[in-house]
Amino acid sequence: MTTEKFRRLPSSILHYEDPDTDSSLTDCVGFGYDSKSGDFKVVRVVQFRDLDGEYYRPPGVEILELRKERWREIEFSTYMHIMVTGSTQVHHEEKSYWWSKNIEGNLIRTFDLSEEIFGEISVPDNLVEEELLYISMGMLNGSIVIFHGSKAGNEKTFSVWEMEKDVFSWSKLMTIGPFLGVEKPLLFVSSDELLIEADEGQVISYHVKTHVTKVIPIKGRPCVFADIFCQF
Repeated sequence: MTTEKFRRLPSSILHYEDPDTDSSLTDCVGFGYDSKSGDFKVVRVVQFRDLDGEYYRPPGVEILELRKERWREIEFSTYMHIMVTGSTQVHHEEKSYWWSKNIEGNLIRTFDLSEEIFGEISVPDNLVEEELLYISMGMLNGSIVIFHGSKAGNEKTFSVWEMEKDVFSWSKLMTIGPFLGVEKPLLFVSSDELLIEADEGQVISYHVKTHVTKVIPIKGRPCVFADIFCQF
């Protein structure tokens, strides 16, 4: 069910220091429901760069509660850079999850919309230094999953890693493929059905038990699909 309603959000309150030389970049945006305030929230992380493209100060974080219709800035103590790649945002049980990176390698950043604090989750050991090209995230039966792709010739195979609830440990759930002409998995719409982005800008439904595929009547530009999974 959809509401078919759009909301134009107020202008950002985060600004760079010198408009002639500096610029800002939205690192990530999260959206979800906060049961404590009884309202939906939007969180936005912004990086600030100088003329040479260097980050010259820690990023800013602003939050908007939809009923109040205004942004407010929050403080946080840890410098971070959240990598934005296609299909890397998940919202589940009042937390947003983003694929990220620090000096030690890949990890998952979290943001608790109720407590308004950041956290982090380690990823499987074999993905800590993996390139982001064939990595995406989703949800399956209430658990975070990571899709990790590998390529052999023109075919791609994807490993699906599942995070055990409340434990933050990972186990390899399944391997799907090989596929021809696909980019990456998008999301599970049920425990048996997975949507996958095709190279030509189409969306394919894949049944993980029968291995049957069918083309969904959704068409976009190749390699630009991204999904945001929200469960309230």
